Formats: sequence, structure tokens, C-alpha cells
Amino acid sequence: MASFQFRSVLEDGRDVHLRDILRLLQPRGDPAAWELDHGEEGGFWATAKAGHDINWAQAIAGTGQRLSGETLRARADDILQVITGEFRAFEGAAASPWLMVRAFDSSFYEIVTEDEAVLALARQHFSG
Repeated sequence: MASFQFRSVLEDGRDVHLRDILRLLQPRGDPAAWELDHGEEGGFWATAKAGHDINWAQAIAGTGQRLSGETLRARADDILQVITGEFRAFEGAAASPWLMVRAFDSSFYEIVTEDEAVLALARQHFSG
């Protein structure tokens, strides 16, 4: 699979959040089944917006439990920052994901997919 890696704060000063990436993946992202997993740094870590709860993310990370893209996109609005973690999108009953979003070191995201159109769109939106 090919990938595109970018900083969570772009050169033009814009912050990139998981919710921004999930919006970019529409309409294909909503019907996908998503898994959350531990990142390369050994755990799933994220911070919540003030007054919001993201215990749901901690609870399902690494369990293989899947949630709809629509649910993930709605719940991602509660996340202030993903420090480390991996989000995998599956179509139907597929055993392998069609896309992965990796967050690491609270500073970078990586989108991994064979879908060149998605990578081109990500480069267009997150290269500034």
C-alpha cells in the first residue's frame, strides 16, 4: 500500500484533527467498519475536548470491535488530539482494511491505502 505522511500542524498554521481526515474520506468512510488499535508506540492515547468523554475509544482500542464510519466521525468531534493510535477502515466483511490512518508522536498522521484518489485528495488538503 502507498502512504502519505503529514504533520498535524501544517506549514500554513492549520491544525489537522482526526475529524478532518474522516470528513475528507466521505462518502466512502461512513459505511466502512472501523477498528481502533494501538499505535507503534504501544498504546492508544488521545485527549478529549473539555467536557467531552473519549473513554469509548480507549475501551475498544485493540479489541477488534468495529464501529461504523458514521459513528466514528460523530465521536471524533469529541477528540481534541490523537497522540498515538491506528484507525483501520474495512469494507463489508473484508479481512484486510482498504485504508489506515495512523497518528504518532502527537505530531504526525499517515494515511495508508491503495486508493490513489484518496492519497491525492489528502495531499491536496494536508500539504499546506
